[in-house]
Amino acid sequence: MTTGQQYLFDFSLGLINRTGAYHIGKDLLVELPHYFPEVRYWRLIRRIAGRLMLREFSLLCDSPHLLWPEGRQIPGRRRLFFDPLYVLRSRLDEEDIVLCHDIGPVSHPELYGEERFRIYTAAYEKLRRSRCGMLFASDASQAAFRDRYGDDFRFLQTIVHYVRAGVMGGETAPVPGLKPPFLLTVGALEPRKNHRRIMEAYQRSGLWERGIGYVYCGARAEAAKEARAQAARTPGVTALGYVSEAQLRWLYENSCGFVLPSLLEGVGLPVIEAAQRGLLSVTSAGGAQEEAIGGAAVLVDPTSTASIADGLVHLVEMSGAERREMLERAQRRAKVLTYERYIGAWDKVLGRNDKFPDTDGWAASDPEEKALLQPALP
Repeated sequence: MTTGQQYLFDFSLGLINRTGAYHIGKDLLVELPHYFPEVRYWRLIRRIAGRLMLREFSLLCDSPHLLWPEGRQIPGRRRLFFDPLYVLRSRLDEEDIVLCHDIGPVSHPELYGEERFRIYTAAYEKLRRSRCGMLFASDASQAAFRDRYGDDFRFLQTIVHYVRAGVMGGETAPVPGLKPPFLLTVGALEPRKNHRRIMEAYQRSGLWERGIGYVYCGARAEAAKEARAQAARTPGVTALGYVSEAQLRWLYENSCGFVLPSLLEGVGLPVIEAAQRGLLSVTSAGGAQEEAIGGAAVLVDPTSTASIADGLVHLVEMSGAERREMLERAQRRAKVLTYERYIGAWDKVLGRNDKFPDTDGWAASDPEEKALLQPALP
């Protein structure tokens, strides 16, 4: 492994996020520690409530005053940020690297609110001025970023996340009172996950009358109250909160299909994780989800309740031959999204961190070639 470069790893995201970016950040610290002599958690201690940090963003935004401390001054050291938001309260130079999952807070403010739109707009403008290196979780996210902010950056590179091994094996624990068959959604209760339209589509589909339920689970978020109220008045819907890994494995094993036609995704790995457990998905046409699964899903318009309802019925009524062929294609996508490939791609980017001769090198035109996810670095 290359060990010349070193970074101040700003992992302030770890205070408020326990989803994909949080876990891969921990993985990088375990697998590639030689790149990170220091890790920064906000300006105080890592156990201070994340809401105070967000309040600081709101009050100070991109002010040049009271920036976060830099720690030891190591010659040639650069910075790595795991979300654009955290550049607001830090120095940011062209040699630094920022990971972007999606540009949703600026492209879809209706899903995130005016305050997030304001502070993320300031963060992305700071990125644009710095011309730093940019990493993305999907080609779809990179394309959206390029459309809005151009390509005058030191590099723009995609590293697609790996598929978690935890969904593949281990003990299972049934969810009390829940009986198959049912369709399943796994995702935080955020507006972008589209729970409202999914439940409306399920009601419209008539699947409840045919004995097929609908279950969703995920961490509480902005849409939790509304989603639970809607679930309570929709026959056949079971609303679960956070479930254990063992219960999640049981849900996958006993479900007859996965449903996640999100309004916005940066990566789209849940549909691949479902395919690993033998489940086909109803998911959004276009964007990161279709990219992740290579089209091997029932693709719907996430803004149309009728389209989602038709997709649910198609998923349930699909012939055995069509199901086997589509599932085989979906599972092939999962096989290349390995942990080892992901860590190796980061190792190349962190070690080589200069002006890449080909910043768009792995956006291959052939979908199967793109699925190999080879970094663009020579």
